[in-house]
Amino acid sequence: MKNLTIAILAVVFLSSACSNTPKDQSVSGTILNAEGQEVTLIGFPKGQPDTLGNAVLTASGEFSFPINSGPLAFYNLNVGDSETIILAFDSTQSPVVTADLTTIESNYDISGSKDSEAIKDSYLESYRYETTLDSLMSAMQEAAANQDNEARIGLSKQYNDMRKEYKNFLTSQIDADSTNVANFAVLQRLNPEEDWSYVIRVRNGLGPRLTGNVFYDQFANQIAQLENQKKAEAAFAPGAVAPDIVLPSPEGPEIALSSLRGDYVLIDFWAAWCKPCRIENPNLVRMYNKYKDDNFEIFGVSLDQHRDKWVEAIAQDNLTWPQVSDLGFWQSAAAQLYNVTSIPYTVLVDPEGKIIATRLRGKALEDKLDSIFGH
Repeated sequence: MKNLTIAILAVVFLSSACSNTPKDQSVSGTILNAEGQEVTLIGFPKGQPDTLGNAVLTASGEFSFPINSGPLAFYNLNVGDSETIILAFDSTQSPVVTADLTTIESNYDISGSKDSEAIKDSYLESYRYETTLDSLMSAMQEAAANQDNEARIGLSKQYNDMRKEYKNFLTSQIDADSTNVANFAVLQRLNPEEDWSYVIRVRNGLGPRLTGNVFYDQFANQIAQLENQKKAEAAFAPGAVAPDIVLPSPEGPEIALSSLRGDYVLIDFWAAWCKPCRIENPNLVRMYNKYKDDNFEIFGVSLDQHRDKWVEAIAQDNLTWPQVSDLGFWQSAAAQLYNVTSIPYTVLVDPEGKIIATRLRGKALEDKLDSIFGH
């Protein structure tokens, strides 16, 4: 998966506690052209890898490991030093693997375990798409190196069409069955920002099957945290009323953001110690002077710790608009209220106190003010 704000746990790290199972449960199979190679079954009780069985393959390629599994869990079947097959089964399933070591990366078969079969089907189809995409990318690079623009454009179209087809395959798998354990691997190939609804579907679909599993629970907790973050961000979406800020001014008396209702107000989170903020201040001064007679105001909220440095920066940068601070640094009540994690950070509100936009700086801010005031 692209990289994320959010990290989806790989299926190979899922596990669950053991319980009593039928005595004849096993993981077995045949791997041809692997004589002398070691085959190892790895489980992950309590999240830590544990060897559940291993053997050196003979010419027949046959192996069998008795196992006592419990609820649905994931396992690695390692062959030699580099090949791994992902298995998933509970106490009712006994996977049987059939493969040829010379082609195991692109083709193998599994029976006796519907969940392992689902993972195999998803993996092999993904392998086909990804191999094709890699080949197209190499061909595009070669065409670019040869300055063959016509070929590069044609290959680029093929590549983009294949990417769309691949994504449709991935999302259709979740649409078809959100309880499919292979969806954990699918999530790694999607973008959680673009495909958030699919992340939620997988979390909800696998919950009844995997709740209580340490790694699934970690995944679900991560999603819950992101959900809370998205809810917090929604509270500051355009159209929402900006929460009031009431903090002391440099002179001592408190100033309330709400006292500026009737004006367009730019809430500017900054600090004397913040170099990007100080670099941006001349732009704010210029825009303030340009629009201050057009019902425009700036409300500076400092994340400073030391009053003298705060006051000194106000004077040095010629900041003549209202300034407030509780000198709380990152623990500033206003910063906490607005979920500010980096500065400079701005919030533009309309005369009714409703948010117009956030994070406007430089030209983006000037363009927005020009669109509002017409000059």
